Amino acid sequence: MKIIEEKYNRYGEKDYDTSYIGWGFDDLETQIRMAEKMQKLFPSGARAILDIACGISRYHQFWLKSGYAVTGTDLSETFIEYSRNYNEAFEKANYFVCDCNHLDLDHQYDIAVWTDPVELTGLSANRIFKALKPGGIFIYEMWNDNYYKYHSDDRHNDCQTWTCKDGVYRLVRHKYNRATCVSEHEEIIFDVPNDTMIHKTGLAAKNINSHCSIQILEAAGFKNIRFVDYEGEPFSTESQQVQRFFMIGEK
Repeated sequence: MKIIEEKYNRYGEKDYDTSYIGWGFDDLETQIRMAEKMQKLFPSGARAILDIACGISRYHQFWLKSGYAVTGTDLSETFIEYSRNYNEAFEKANYFVCDCNHLDLDHQYDIAVWTDPVELTGLSANRIFKALKPGGIFIYEMWNDNYYKYHSDDRHNDCQTWTCKDGVYRLVRHKYNRATCVSEHEEIIFDVPNDTMIHKTGLAAKNINSHCSIQILEAAGFKNIRFVDYEGEPFSTESQQVQRFFMIGEK
């Protein structure tokens, strides 16, 4: 039997990204709601938005219809191609492939956003700070780790299932560690007709530590760093009832 070891998260690889479009993003209604709430935080007079790790960019149409110019970047060529096609009717929509750690833009944007993010690093924060105009703001959507210590959804739960179709047996194990806020995902696939076993492992998600994120933004040069809920109201990250929130930093 042929045995294949494979990482679960393979962002940037065409077969994985094509599959991810079908299951990995929030539904359009949820994305539009996020974009609407975020837009209320945009400074008056701001017109140019940079979206880091933009994914398939469906929610950009909410901002584009409001007259903003939106530039989306992602390391996935598949996601960027989808974004271009989805928003091709808008002249102010622009997309290019780029890892956020390799951004090299000088003072071009009024607003930078990052939604449903992976963990922020000092390098990416520095690149974002450099891309903003003086007085620009960075809005970073975060998942509340304290919320998921007491609540569950499809990403933050425990499950173990067997399925079989056309001679292909699939075991899926998903576990959410509420102490460390890490989701672990593993799949074992026995493809009997092709005499192959595929073992997929990897971290599916990790909620962001808000205290560390503040320190990273401060080190990059951001000031007036604060947390607000979806209604724009200040709140404590110790809250157990707020699922997602925004962290805002100013240049």
